[in-house]
Amino acid sequence: MYGCSYMHRDILSITEEILKLLSKEKELSTRQISLRVKTHRAVALKSLEFLKRIKLIEERKGNESKRIERLFRLKKV
Repeated sequence: MYGCSYMHRDILSITEEILKLLSKEKELSTRQISLRVKTHRAVALKSLEFLKRIKLIEERKGNESKRIERLFRLKKV
């Protein structure tokens, strides 16, 4: 069999890892999350969109740099 199947993780484990990461950090960008979770940006975005849809996280646009930055944090309960 070709490829590295041991490198692939399911989306649920990535989502759990993102939740753990956001519970430790106050706010992170999409790029920071994908780098720290060690996954592709598209996979991290899919997971973040799901968490936003079920209202576990909040998103805001960053304005510190020229390019538009999406920042995510856990919702306060």
